Amino acid sequence: MVKLQDSITIRGNIIKNRIVMEPLYTFSFRGDNGSFYGKQHLEHYTRCAKGGVGLLIVQGTDVLGAVTSTEKWSEENTGVLKQIAENCHEYGVTVLLQLACKEQDINEMSVTEITKMQQDMMQAAVTADELGFNGVEFHFAHGFTLCKFLDASYNRRTDQYGGDIDNRARILTDIIPEIRKNTQDKFMLSVRMGESQPESRDGIEAAKTFEKAGVNLLNISFGMKPPILDVPEGFPCSKMTFSAGIIKREVNIPVIAVNQIRTEAQAQYLLKNGYADFIGIGRGILADTEFANHMLNGEPINKCHGCKRCLWFTDHTKCPARKSDMKD
Repeated sequence: MVKLQDSITIRGNIIKNRIVMEPLYTFSFRGDNGSFYGKQHLEHYTRCAKGGVGLLIVQGTDVLGAVTSTEKWSEENTGVLKQIAENCHEYGVTVLLQLACKEQDINEMSVTEITKMQQDMMQAAVTADELGFNGVEFHFAHGFTLCKFLDASYNRRTDQYGGDIDNRARILTDIIPEIRKNTQDKFMLSVRMGESQPESRDGIEAAKTFEKAGVNLLNISFGMKPPILDVPEGFPCSKMTFSAGIIKREVNIPVIAVNQIRTEAQAQYLLKNGYADFIGIGRGILADTEFANHMLNGEPINKCHGCKRCLWFTDHTKCPARKSDMKD
């Protein structure tokens, strides 16, 4: 029986336990001297790594500018990202950088524009490897640009980027060989996606396509919309969490389950019953950076208050769960 404390090896990377810090965007953080990333980000991710997670995924970073070393890929920004990766490794944490694409109408993009986006995606992954990250996660979830390519109901393209799943996933699968060619052998590729794209069969098909193309890990959240499905009586988590188990049954690569997992009992249930290989924690770690250590050691957790609109979206200093020890 898999336990939270168990390690797992993915592409030669030993991940020390089954708790993952999800890539939650720190909206109210500010960089230094005009850069996007800065001291606040470095201190935040360092504290979270110290808090005991096995895998940490740094927030979504727009790939735009990766080829030209501009935007979030400028020297000022990459210097901070490099230090984040180094600090995570000091605490024995495997660290990925989530990659996202600028919001666009995918049905109106030219092939030239898509090709340019792919070049930035590819270079962003290569640069992440050079900065010391153990891998990257491509953000195919939550209705953002890459998610729109994947969703069978949204994608109306009639060229090589629309139609069947091989075409809808091509934005990533076509560049994986080049990423592999230019990164270390242990470099991990993850995809964050939903189980419904828009139907469950579409999500399963997409997951299998990514696995076949060489993706090493699937982080199951939601696609264009949260899932609508029935869960078994007594299931202790959300519909979104249950959807990870649907994907896990269909693939042979590790799967992360997410969404409102706040107790050790929930986490152990998901692992014990084969719904996931990893437990993804988001706001729980924002509320308590020692969440993983506390859960692994059976200690009380400083629980997220479940605010209707998470204050981390507007002003993290007002988070009622962390107000007392906020140092940003």
